[in-house]
Amino acid sequence: MSTSTSGEPDPRTPEAERSKERHAGWLELFYDLLFVVLVAQLAHPLLQHPQWQAVLRLLVLFLPAWWMWVGSTLYTNLTGEAEAERRLDVVAQMAILVVMAGAATQAAHGHPSLFAGAYAASRLEVVAFRVLARRRWPTGGANWPLIVSAVLWAASSFLDRPAAYLLWSVGLAVEIVPWLAGRPGGSSLRTRLVEGRVESGHLVERFGLFMIIVLGEGIAQIVAAITATDAAASAVITGLAAFAVVAMLWWLYFDFGSSAAEETLSARPEETFRLIRSVFMIGHFLPVVTLLALAAGLGGLVNSAAQDRPAGDALRLCCVALGAYLLNNAVTAVRMLGYPLGRVLPWLVPNLALLLVLALLADHLIPMVALFSVSVCLAMETLPTMRRRGTPGQTRAATGQRGSAPWAPRRWPTSLRR
Repeated sequence: MSTSTSGEPDPRTPEAERSKERHAGWLELFYDLLFVVLVAQLAHPLLQHPQWQAVLRLLVLFLPAWWMWVGSTLYTNLTGEAEAERRLDVVAQMAILVVMAGAATQAAHGHPSLFAGAYAASRLEVVAFRVLARRRWPTGGANWPLIVSAVLWAASSFLDRPAAYLLWSVGLAVEIVPWLAGRPGGSSLRTRLVEGRVESGHLVERFGLFMIIVLGEGIAQIVAAITATDAAASAVITGLAAFAVVAMLWWLYFDFGSSAAEETLSARPEETFRLIRSVFMIGHFLPVVTLLALAAGLGGLVNSAAQDRPAGDALRLCCVALGAYLLNNAVTAVRMLGYPLGRVLPWLVPNLALLLVLALLADHLIPMVALFSVSVCLAMETLPTMRRRGTPGQTRAATGQRGSAPWAPRRWPTSLRR
C-alpha cells in the first residue's frame, strides 16, 4: 500500500478507500449546492411554457451539466477529496457552474452562447488540473477528447441554435462514448472503473443525493406557487396533493430502487462497471430529467388551481414525465437488475393506464383530483408491501439484507445470487 508524506495511507489508493465505508464528503455536498441552483434555473422556463419544445431544450441543456456531475462524482469516488489540489479543482468547477446556472434561463430562451462558453471553460479547467497536478493525482483519461469538446462548444457560441446544438452533440459524444465503451487502458483510474474497483455504497449515496435535489425542486415549485397565490385554499389543497406525489416517488426510489441497485452491485461484482454505466451514468439521466419536468408541472398545476386557469398543459406534462420515469425504472429493473417481467407489469400497467387517462382528460380535470389519484395509485405499490414485510430498516435488522422492490421476486434470480 502506498503512503502519503505523513505516513498515513494515501487516500488515492484502492486499499485505503476499501478500508472504511465511504460517505459523501463536505466538498461533494458543497459542490451539489450549485446543482440545486442549476436545476431550479432549468425548470423555470418549463414552468412558464410546459410544451414539448421546452422539454427538449431541458434535455439538451441538462446533459452537459449531468456529465460534469457524473465525471466529478466518479473521480472523487476513485480518488477521494482530501488534498488541496483536488479542492481547488472542485471550487474552480463550481465557479464555472455559477456562470452556467446564471446563463441557463437565457439559454432556454434561445441565447445559449454564455452557457456554451462556460461549459467549454469547464473542459479546459479539467485539462489544466490534469496537467498541473499530474505528479500527484491520476489523470482519469486522455486530454484530447476534452480539448476537442471545448473547441466545439466554444465555436458553437458563434452559430445559430440548430448548428450550435449539432456541435454540442458532437463534443459530448467525443467525451462520453470512450467512457461508455468500457475498455480498460488509458489511465489507472479508468482501469479501476472498468474492473469495478469502486466504492459502490458511496456511489449509490451520491446518486441518491442528486435525486433528493430534483425531488426538492418539486417541493420548492409547490411552495413557490402557494406563496405566489397568497396561500389560497385551492392552492394549498392542490399543493398538498402535489406533495403527496413527490413523497410517494421518494418512497419508491429510496426504499426500493436505491436498495435494489446496491444489492445488485454487491451480488454481481464481476459486472460492476456495466451496472454503474447502465443503472447510474445512463440509467439515472432520464429519471432526473423527468422529475425535473414533473417539478415544473406540479408548480404549474398549483398556480392554475389558485387562479382558476386551464391546467391541461401542466397536467399533461406531469403525466408524460411520470410515465417516462416509471417506464425507465421498469426497463432498468428487468434488463439490469434481473426482475421477472411478471413482477414488473402488475405495478407498471395500472400506473401507465391511469396516467394515460389523466393525460387524455387533462383539459377537463380538477388538478387536485388528478394528483390525489396518482398519489393513491403509487401508494398502493408501497404500503401493502411494507405491511407484508415490515419497513426496510426492520427487514435489514432481522435478516442483515436490504429491502427489495415490491416487484422483486421472493428470492433473487440466479443471476443475482451467483
